[in-house]
Amino acid sequence: MQSKVSMVVPCYNKVQMIGAMLESVIGQIWDNIELILVNDGSTDGTRQIISQYEPKIRIRGYELIIVDQENGGCCAAVYAGLIRVTGEYYCLVDCDDAIDPEYVSRMAGWLDTHSDYEWAACSYKECKDNQKTVSNTIIKNYPQDTSRLLEKWLFRVVISTVWIYMARVSYIKKCGMTENWCVENRKTYEPLVAIPLMAGKGKLKYFHEDLYQYNIFASDLYKFYRYEDITSFYNDFLYLYNWSIKRLTYQRTEKKRLLTLARLSYIQELFLHCPNAPDGVKHLETLAVETSQFLNTIFEPSPYIQPKTILLDKGKYLFTAIMLSVLNIEFEEAPLGRVIGYGALGRMAKRLLPCLNATKWRPTELWDKAGEGTDILKPDFASLADKDTILLFPIDRQIEEEIREELVGRNIRVFNLLEITHLISTLYYPQFKNARLK
Repeated sequence: MQSKVSMVVPCYNKVQMIGAMLESVIGQIWDNIELILVNDGSTDGTRQIISQYEPKIRIRGYELIIVDQENGGCCAAVYAGLIRVTGEYYCLVDCDDAIDPEYVSRMAGWLDTHSDYEWAACSYKECKDNQKTVSNTIIKNYPQDTSRLLEKWLFRVVISTVWIYMARVSYIKKCGMTENWCVENRKTYEPLVAIPLMAGKGKLKYFHEDLYQYNIFASDLYKFYRYEDITSFYNDFLYLYNWSIKRLTYQRTEKKRLLTLARLSYIQELFLHCPNAPDGVKHLETLAVETSQFLNTIFEPSPYIQPKTILLDKGKYLFTAIMLSVLNIEFEEAPLGRVIGYGALGRMAKRLLPCLNATKWRPTELWDKAGEGTDILKPDFASLADKDTILLFPIDRQIEEEIREELVGRNIRVFNLLEITHLISTLYYPQFKNARLK
């Protein structure tokens, strides 16, 4: 018998998109699903679409619970679904997204046969309203090492959205997720899910498969017209970061440390989205001053971080350097052999190669399949020697997999795009190498 999967879907004013989501649920190859649709006071016909799909869902053999409530925001809507869960596993799906036919079966199937795992996660792909894929490239993946996962999540090293998770209901109870829930009207609920699950340190299975389809054009959450909109949006994130962390069963000193990391995560988001607002640039200088003061207090780096340095970088590499320091991730002082820049004619290489020009990691050779044989050579893997390093600039993960397969059993290090960014960050901010969070 398949275990029951309780799927909670908060629904609010998505009349044009909720049908595609419901079709994707009906199309699951898993047969034991409890679908909990929470209509959070929709006024655009969303509730009528739900009614139209009700017989189709029941014919499919799924249990269906429809909750109608006055508009209370996404936190209240998710909570209304969580308290009605009766399955062995739970997951969340947004009403304007869609799921692959194997979304449930891959994760629930694993949990059914591996009792030592508490939860599972998958990757996602970005789609437009019509569910056509925008990009096959995974933006971030979970590492093989899922230790210190909460810190990695706060720094957005791993996928941040919580729709990719499926957890045992017994585990979310153990973590106190529902009982410590916040039902205030906030613009997000993600910290309320992710922080308890990760802080619980249950064993996680990650599927490197795009089983969730995220509709990048369905929401106006990231359409910031003023800097005030950015701060308002991420103030809600910070509020819920703090809400969840304070309710963890951790020692006081560890809570204090996580609250500091949450503040850093908040500031990182401000720098990331500041350029998106027409008036954002004029706030950068003040933000840089406040950030440098905060960093110099909590890390005491030597030399101190200057506001002008942050302004040049706009936080792009700064927060990566901080993350590497917090997680104690280090790179060699210098390469041990040749450095090969692979994919040198691509756009990412053109953007990142100049960052390495004045460093010991400047490539000694540039390779590209379209190389002309002089400045840029065609790839020659047979010429590689032990301890050579390949800097892999192409985004396409299939290229990375092919190259790693080509080099199996050889003592050659491959840096993918994310690791190249990490490397550049350590070169830009060497003072964080020995700086530790107070």
